[in-house]
This record gives sequence, C-alpha cells and structure tokens, in this order.
Amino acid sequence: MNIELEFERVDEVLGVARSRGVELIFDTGNGIDKQGLWPMEVLVASLGGCLNLDLGAAMELSGYPVEKLTMTLRGHRDDDIPCIDAASCHIDVWSASLSQQAAEELLSYALGCSTVYNTLAKAVKLDVTITAHSS
Repeated sequence: MNIELEFERVDEVLGVARSRGVELIFDTGNGIDKQGLWPMEVLVASLGGCLNLDLGAAMELSGYPVEKLTMTLRGHRDDDIPCIDAASCHIDVWSASLSQQAAEELLSYALGCSTVYNTLAKAVKLDVTITAHSS
C-alpha cells in the first residue's frame, strides 16, 4: 500500500495536509489563532487513531461490540535531540461481558496489527494499557 498526501504551507504558521478529500491543519503554535495541531501532536494522535480502529475491529470480530472507547495519550519530546522519545496510551473500553483478561488479549492482538504502533515501537518507548468496563 502506498500513501500519498499533498502539503501546502498557507502562511508563516500554518500548513495543510490533504489526502482523499480530507484536510489536516498544522500550526506552529506561534500564531494568535490556534487553528491546528502541532506535528508532534499529530504523531501521538496517529497512535490513538490506529489503535482505535484496530482494537475496535478486533472487539467486534470477537463478539464484543464497543459501547464506548476513550483514550488518554501522552507524548514526551526530548528537546536535546529533538524527538518524541516516549509515548503512552491508556484505553478505557466499555462492552457487555468484557473481562479485563479478554480486553488485554484483544489489545495484544490489536498492537500486532497496528501500523503506527509497530512503526513507532522501533524508535519510541511505548506504553499502552487498557481497562475493561462492563456496561
């Protein structure tokens, strides 16, 4: 699979990435109006986006319909290099009769399928946890 995006610098603080008719606005944080995300926020958010899709699909296929799924994502930037050197994601998921053990097994499967997780894991210390909630 190949990925192609177009990127346009709009002014001194904004940029727009476009793919498949969707736009993502990037902001340096130096402007008065915060109109977009910092690129490093998008990198960490990509981890959450990928895990949301992979975990949701794994749960549905296993007979656990997702009633609610929330994530708290954090990233740490090492300013000396500069790079994102650590990221964490805690997932809370609600599904009828979902045990903690089943949630952890589904998360392990989802991590194995996650393109973004597997890409970042080569260079970033990642910590992903899950808590199951029955409805």
